[in-house]
Amino acid sequence: MKKLILAALLLIAPCARAMPILTGGLIQSINSDRAIYSQGATATVTVTLHNTLQSSFSGRLTANITGRGSQIGAPITVVVNSIPVGATQTVTLSIPVPQNGDYRGYLVDIAASGSAGVVDEQTTALDVSPDWTTYPRQCWLTATWTGWPYHSPQVTSSPEANAADFNAWHCNNLQFFNMIYRWHRPYVDSMVYVNGDQLTQDQRLIMRSIGAAHNLGMGTLAYIPMYSVNSDAVQPNFLNDGSGVQLQWGMFLNYTCGGACKLTDMASFGGGSAATSSIGLMDPTNTNWQAYWAQQVSLWLKKYGFDGVFIDTYGTQPQLYNFQGHGIDYSHMLSGFTNMAVSALNAPVVLNGAASWLEQDQATNSHEAYHFREVWDHPDDITSYDGFHTLSRNVWSWANRKPHNVGLDWDMGLDKALGNQSQCQSAPLTKCTFGLPGALYLEASIMASGAHHNWLTDGDRFISNDDYPFWMTVGTTPAFIQAEYDYQTFGVAYEKLLRDNVSDSTNTHSAVTGVSSNITATAGNVWQLEFHRSGFDILHLINFTSMNATQMGDVQDPNGNYPAAAMQSNINVKMYRTGTGSIGNLYVASPDINHGKPQQLNYTSGSDAGGWYISFTVPTLKYWDMIWLENGTGNSDYASP
Repeated sequence: MKKLILAALLLIAPCARAMPILTGGLIQSINSDRAIYSQGATATVTVTLHNTLQSSFSGRLTANITGRGSQIGAPITVVVNSIPVGATQTVTLSIPVPQNGDYRGYLVDIAASGSAGVVDEQTTALDVSPDWTTYPRQCWLTATWTGWPYHSPQVTSSPEANAADFNAWHCNNLQFFNMIYRWHRPYVDSMVYVNGDQLTQDQRLIMRSIGAAHNLGMGTLAYIPMYSVNSDAVQPNFLNDGSGVQLQWGMFLNYTCGGACKLTDMASFGGGSAATSSIGLMDPTNTNWQAYWAQQVSLWLKKYGFDGVFIDTYGTQPQLYNFQGHGIDYSHMLSGFTNMAVSALNAPVVLNGAASWLEQDQATNSHEAYHFREVWDHPDDITSYDGFHTLSRNVWSWANRKPHNVGLDWDMGLDKALGNQSQCQSAPLTKCTFGLPGALYLEASIMASGAHHNWLTDGDRFISNDDYPFWMTVGTTPAFIQAEYDYQTFGVAYEKLLRDNVSDSTNTHSAVTGVSSNITATAGNVWQLEFHRSGFDILHLINFTSMNATQMGDVQDPNGNYPAAAMQSNINVKMYRTGTGSIGNLYVASPDINHGKPQQLNYTSGSDAGGWYISFTVPTLKYWDMIWLENGTGNSDYASP
């Protein structure tokens, strides 16, 4: 009975508030009607005002739109009637979307002004793109289960409100996680069913969530593993559930059983035998398994209307063997399976390699919609902050796509502070937190390196090192929400300078004075990361001056206590530029300052043995500044904003 009551509540519960909640005194939240826009469309931006000022507010909202620093059109102003203290009001802004070209972002600065001037100011961003794959911003959706023996669902919103919340965070595609009936049987013809993890799923919630995402222009990806079957610990298992899966399609621990392998010989998730595990492993190179997998997934897609598939793997595997006792050839395993899936399903496919293993082949040879990777703070993966730069540079080099290189999306959760204590192992996780500085060092390093950071799930919650968007996700502070919102907004507003056909600069490295700096991410220094894209020279400054060497070697902030960055002021920069031709304006913007608003800087120019350069002063640096110089924009695909 309890499960039925919870299901009913989830199906009808309204959204109690606009999310995410920002920390200003008046502008509580900002949302738009689309995740991506077409050129020349009109964006409808809804601003929720909640008055926490000292007195009633009357005045106006003014929206200013900028692209790569330049003003777009005239300000848009809406009159706001009197809002008493404690009252809430929504205001709608209609914003014309520019027609200058696709694949570019715009910052929308929204200021609330009264008789005494500006009382609150926030920003949002608009993505003008024809697809959600060039600039992927994947987030996790899980809120379709109505019961679980280990935790009760938090009834906080309807599927429609949940999708709107993701849209406010600028997610443009959603991974629908762990809704499948069994690892090897995603679809079951039941309105309500219990899956292999004992989650009670409701088809109505899944379908409403997909519809809500589609109404906002977001892509929807159905989660399913590449080679998993439910084995002996989940009954009925793959051998006796009528699915038709054959033991002969499996991966086995050694070659000695060739031709006569049993379940006890079959490999499992985590190592060991499938006979004592809940998950056995199939051979992804086996054509019979591929055909079965594609047929099952096509049923899943057809039933619900997902846009594509998110294929999960378990990362690096030891040498395993097929039923005949032959070693499985891994050389094109991931790319081959991806291409099979794209062809068989006629749908976008994203595959999580979950490790650097086989990544070059996947990036080079597969038809993946974009490149996703579950990055780990391991010795063989990301061992320092500049590891994100190395990863992005390598994948772009391997993929080498034209006219837009492959989109990048990294999945990494921070360690939970107090994660080794009992209160972090059961719900509610009220004492488990993330450190805000640790999150911002991570965000700056990933985003400046050209990728989106996937770690947001339902209800403004973030995944931890557990990497499961369930009840183990962690609630955060208002300051954390505001900062993360500003970083995600910044990533959209400046996407064409951050992510599209950006390559390492070949110029002489800039000279920074007034603060210790380095061209790699090192303790006690500002990291100088320099790029070029057609029409622009770009310099990122990331502030690690407060960090020590031990902290720099663990990007997941294991104790949630990384120090806040020490504000730097009046940094002098001698920035070498590409070529010798005409140059234009110089700008700086930061998600840490004025919610990402751009500021034009003055500069002087000159030349020396290192080449042509400009000299200027950066007013402030908290965690991350991005500086860009217009350099040959007339021949660029970003000539106009």
